[in-house]
Amino acid sequence: MLYRQIAVALACFAAVGAHAAEAAAPSPSWTGHIDLVSRYVLRGVTSTYGPAAPLGNAGADAPESDKPALQWGADWTAPSGLYAGYFGSMINYSYKRLGQSYSDRSIVDFQSSKSVENDVYGGYAGKAGEFGYNVGMTGYVYINGTHSNALETKLNLSYGDFTAGAQTLLQDVVWGNKGDTYWTLNYVKTIDYALTLTTSLGYYSYNKQGKYLGSTDTAFGVACAAGQSFFDNGCLAGNRPVSSGFRHLIVGVTQPIGSTGATWGLQAILGGDNRFGVKQKNQLVGSLSYGF
Repeated sequence: MLYRQIAVALACFAAVGAHAAEAAAPSPSWTGHIDLVSRYVLRGVTSTYGPAAPLGNAGADAPESDKPALQWGADWTAPSGLYAGYFGSMINYSYKRLGQSYSDRSIVDFQSSKSVENDVYGGYAGKAGEFGYNVGMTGYVYINGTHSNALETKLNLSYGDFTAGAQTLLQDVVWGNKGDTYWTLNYVKTIDYALTLTTSLGYYSYNKQGKYLGSTDTAFGVACAAGQSFFDNGCLAGNRPVSSGFRHLIVGVTQPIGSTGATWGLQAILGGDNRFGVKQKNQLVGSLSYGF
């Protein structure tokens, strides 16, 4: 979901600013947020992670939640440039059941034991002349999330209102392959009426074959037939894996609601392709957040 990208980006910018103003702000700072989103879309995948027609949440598939979802988090930044944070979200299906389905092909119910996402991240942000940089790592831990926990590296470079980033997955999981890299180019700027404009261009480089995703049924050690790909509980008809592709263009606005501490937001997601070259649908996502 774009809100998580915005929250992490703002935390990183805050760390850079704190580093630059160390003498004026010697103490670490804490912030937190609670959010309600109309749906939880992660990295532009609005239709399906798989190789065929959209399966929806009932098939343990994208979006992470196609219903309103509660999210929450907290961030810590220090004048030295060190930062750490946590993000959590409800998900409308079970990564636990999805993981089990790779060894038990009879599993078709992914609505029981729904998962809860927990992201713990940290790193260091600083400046070199006019350029900012941010080096860190994110750990993904899911309640009810067999075979979905993972680590991901993060490297961001910023100049003015622009930030370019790369995040690389370090192990095979049911939602990605080791070596997958998510590339982003973000633009964040406050405009009239206290509106903050955020745009995010996303691109992916994929490892085409992993333990859970690819064109080989790793449970049995056999290649999928022509026109099939390995996903969920076996080889499915549909597109074959691709090595890279445009993922999304997201344009969003947020605005504080007076002095209440609440903020409303709206994002338009222009869908690209998933790892199997399946076109994602366009979508609007709304949010209401409270910061403290």
